Amino acid sequence: MQATDPQDDDPQQWCGNTPQLDIRHPRVRLLAVRLTQLRYSARDKALACFRHVRQMPFGCVGDGTGVPALTVMRLNRGDCHTKSTLLVALLRSIGIPARLRLVSLRSEFLRGIIDLGDQPVEHCLVEVWLEDRWVRFDSHVMDPDLSEAARTQLRLEGKQLGYGLHLDGATDWDGYLDALSPTVASDERSLPVRDWGCYDDPYSFYSSTEALRSKLGWTSRMVWMLGARRVNQRVHLLRGLAREPMEVQRSL
Repeated sequence: MQATDPQDDDPQQWCGNTPQLDIRHPRVRLLAVRLTQLRYSARDKALACFRHVRQMPFGCVGDGTGVPALTVMRLNRGDCHTKSTLLVALLRSIGIPARLRLVSLRSEFLRGIIDLGDQPVEHCLVEVWLEDRWVRFDSHVMDPDLSEAARTQLRLEGKQLGYGLHLDGATDWDGYLDALSPTVASDERSLPVRDWGCYDDPYSFYSSTEALRSKLGWTSRMVWMLGARRVNQRVHLLRGLAREPMEVQRSL
């Protein structure tokens, strides 16, 4: 399912299953129930699922476009596409409407992790229906240790944007307000260059978007998988910043 102007959507349209989400699988449902037991409001349940996914280490797993939620659970790590897939699956499995919003951002926000030149990069946000409105966030993508290290590195370099986030961006979510990590309204460089709309999962986005469908091809996937190794190496170095800031600063 896709919506380009979804504010008037029936939120119940965003509770369905897809092969990538697999919300009826017992492991998905059991995890969601375990995380939300003794929590009664939709907000508290959403926060519990958010915190679980946020704590998972950031790391590239495959190319992200078609990785199932179950695989993300098994590997216990992910990037914006894969961690968002799991989070939407957990929320939908307990009846909370959730979806992905896909945007293209300037690649500057990934500086220090991967060099993409001037090529924009597709980025996933999660939107959750709470108290009659959609709340959006992507602050679950970077785990707390990595967020802290990235902000430290930006301060050392005197920069605002890079290593996956904006220095003034959100690194947590309170369940009430939007919480965006690489995007800050006051900094035009960080704003999306394109909003692609809302989708059930990454595969439904790429497979239905003609301009990006080629990214599902074997060649594009191999290029990304090779790049993912470099990303994971740099992320590993960046996490060490809290312990050895100057050494890691020289290494990155």
